[in-house]
Amino acid sequence: MEGFAFFEESLELSRRFRALKLWLSLRYHGFEAFREAIGQDLEHARRLAAQIAAQPELELMADVELSAVCFRYRGTGSTPEKELDRLNGTILKRVIERGRVYLSNASLRNRFCLRACVVNHRTTDADIDSVIEEVLAAVGTIVR
Repeated sequence: MEGFAFFEESLELSRRFRALKLWLSLRYHGFEAFREAIGQDLEHARRLAAQIAAQPELELMADVELSAVCFRYRGTGSTPEKELDRLNGTILKRVIERGRVYLSNASLRNRFCLRACVVNHRTTDADIDSVIEEVLAAVGTIVR
């Protein structure tokens, strides 16, 4: 017989009560704390986008409207798209192996992109600044 876990059920004891964590957090911290945290995440995303735009080796792949920032290494002007996709995939693996920042990937207009998504309220400006450093360091180990 399985044990009963109240936290997996709603007050009606019929379905998981997934909203409980959010509801309790909102009640405890208040809406303003969530607004501030989300606002800070958006500022961090815009900061990262500005840093990417300032790097001639990188290109921003989409406007930054939320906290996700999609970008990639440009390569040389004559690098074929398929090769850029492969190269950026290798860069992503190397960044993750280095273990200092975590990026994921996205596909935009059939092109492979690196994707940074800022969702942690503990993220600092220094954390954001390290993303570009890590990507360029990874590029340096691959492209010589």
